[in-house]
Parts: sequence; structure tokens; C-alpha cells
Amino acid sequence: MFPWNKQFPFDQTGFTQHINKMKPKEVENYIQSVMKNVFGGDFSQGFPFQGDLQQKEVRENSSKQEHPEIFETNDYVYVKLPMSKEEISSVKIQHTNNQLILTNYPKQSDNTKYMLPSPVKRKGTRARFVEGYLEIQFLKLNEYNISEVDITY
Repeated sequence: MFPWNKQFPFDQTGFTQHINKMKPKEVENYIQSVMKNVFGGDFSQGFPFQGDLQQKEVRENSSKQEHPEIFETNDYVYVKLPMSKEEISSVKIQHTNNQLILTNYPKQSDNTKYMLPSPVKRKGTRARFVEGYLEIQFLKLNEYNISEVDITY
């Protein structure tokens, strides 16, 4: 029979006793360090409902970094980026059918990539600067390649 009291996959004496003796703040720090090792440096943006568990530094850094508004309509995908008029001359805009690539944004010699919510066409993209925002309009690609798959028994 399976030994249910072994607390699989952790050994009964080492790990669980160590965790039980830790204070809540130590447990939180341990979990944060494990998450950083697994998910990389700023993993907290992937988990939106953390409440007060985030550190103040992470909040300050994320508020300083400007995020674009990306939304779609039936025919278009729009990207709205906060930008000054001086930055416009140095920014280079490129895109694939599912990704926007900005060179020299937000800083010089930076490459920033944003995933688009749906595929877009190669031609017909327009960009304009209006009231402190760079607005980019993409034509949606409505021609989805559909393949039929045979089922074998």
C-alpha cells in the first residue's frame, strides 16, 4: 500500500520541519527567491492579484515603465504609446503579422517587442502622433489558413 504519511514528494524530516519552523516573512522571502529562480527577474507582473505581497521597489519600477494600450476592433488593431515629440524622430517601427517591434524606445538603442492580439497584414499600417501619443493602426488579417485533417481509426 502507498505510504500516505510520507508527505510525498518531500521527505518527512528535513524540508517540512524546516518550513514549519520558519516565520511567515522568511517563508515569503523563500518563495520569492524560488519564483525568481524559476520565472526570472520580474515575475510579479504575471500574477496580477498579489495585493501587498509585492515590494515597493517593484511597484515603483513598473509605474515608471510606460505600457502601451493595445486593442482591436473588427477591422483594425490599434497600439497607443505615450511618447514625446522629440522621441518620434529616433523611433523606428517594424512589425510581423503578430508582433510590433520598436527600436530606440523607450530609450536609445533599446528594442521593445509587443505581442498583437490578432494577426495583421504586412501593408496598410499607419502611424501618427496625436497629443503626446504615437498611434499605430494595423489592418487585421482576416484570411485564416484552414486545413482539413483526416481522422484515422
